[in-house]
Amino acid sequence: MLDQMSRFVSRFRELEQQEYTQTREEERQWNLLKIKLAAPQVEEQHQTINRKCIAVTSLYEQAGASFVAGNVAYSLASQGIPVTLCEMPGSASYYYFSLDFERRAKTSMKHSSAAVLLMQDNYLRIQIKPPYLHHHTPQIDIADWLLRTNKESSVVVIDLSSRWREAEATRILDFADEIWVIFDTDFARLTRLFLMESAPPWWNLAGHKMMWVANKWNDRLSRSGMKKKVEGTLSLWNTEANCATIHAVLPQFDGEKISLAQAKGSLLLERYPEEETCFHPLVNACKGRML
Repeated sequence: MLDQMSRFVSRFRELEQQEYTQTREEERQWNLLKIKLAAPQVEEQHQTINRKCIAVTSLYEQAGASFVAGNVAYSLASQGIPVTLCEMPGSASYYYFSLDFERRAKTSMKHSSAAVLLMQDNYLRIQIKPPYLHHHTPQIDIADWLLRTNKESSVVVIDLSSRWREAEATRILDFADEIWVIFDTDFARLTRLFLMESAPPWWNLAGHKMMWVANKWNDRLSRSGMKKKVEGTLSLWNTEANCATIHAVLPQFDGEKISLAQAKGSLLLERYPEEETCFHPLVNACKGRML
């Protein structure tokens, strides 16, 4: 045993005295490693988004609140951002019918107080209240409901449709971090609304968190003086001299695409992902920057 140990130590010393010669490949890899270690470390920039609640409402029916809310939520979820899309408590669910919920029920969460449809690799949660007949709807504490809903995702998008006059909607608008007000090119209807009705209580109190979104517009309207006229109309309800500003413009989408998506029980972007760029101004607004 002692003999073997002695031979091992002797051999080790001989090898230690020999000069080690690297192959070309080993030398190349060693130099690359030294360059990487010597280079300043660049911190990886991860896309972050603040937790927020966005209430989306149309000034009148068919202006597009549900269309905007659903597709923006879908686009955010496609970027790996957890999003919850829901409607005002106590309302008959539009998404139940538009997304053919019963056909997709196998993808819903079974152990949840509300029916939830999961999409976009489960990053998008769509809360759906099935319109069962003779089902009593208890009075809901809006503050408690919002608190529970906000815990589930980074972004909560609440589709109020055109129900901004209702007391429950007013409560949601008070609590929301952002309010997106949707209108379209029905300028006569828009003007009549602002001249014949008074501003709702939340209009001037919302202030900085309001964002005006023009839906179904085209390039000609955006370039013409019509945009300034509409902004003047939107300012009629303002108690201060500040003029309203249209923050984002969505185009008039191909009617055939919209019809085919609706016929398949899908969101527009679910069936036609190439249209996603049109929603980027609103998606980027969610991340704290405007285009």
